[in-house]
Amino acid sequence: MASVDRDEEALLFFNKLSGRLDIRLTEPTQPFAEGLLNQVAPPSARIEAMSLSLQVVERHSQGIAFRDLTEEEWNRVVMRVPVVRLRGLDELAVEHRAPNGVAFTVRDLAAAVAETERQTRGGSDWFGGIDVHHVYFEGLWLEDGVWSIAWGS
Repeated sequence: MASVDRDEEALLFFNKLSGRLDIRLTEPTQPFAEGLLNQVAPPSARIEAMSLSLQVVERHSQGIAFRDLTEEEWNRVVMRVPVVRLRGLDELAVEHRAPNGVAFTVRDLAAAVAETERQTRGGSDWFGGIDVHHVYFEGLWLEDGVWSIAWGS
């Protein structure tokens, strides 16, 4: 496997973004248990659509604030490779080609993360249905030539 030419500072920026995977199902989610906010998908539910929203986390003396990315931040190059492989929750790797054939920007990687999950999350199993609980983006890490996507709850 070819080495990945990446901008470590840009990758750190990408991995520190606050993100949430929004999953639209064919059926509504249900509470995991009374009194808990956790939701589970019915076993018969299927994915209709998926998107990843990202924001910049800014720490100030008054606390934490979130803001939208600027156009410059969206266009920041993170990896200078024509192809990247991403792995989601179910461990299947999905190959993505850089839209410009050369490099992945923050925007391109965000789209690739969402597309990886759209293609593979349907195979996940969270208490009998698709995992709709682990939806908070926690970054990417390289393992055996494949970038794994970390999800939190």
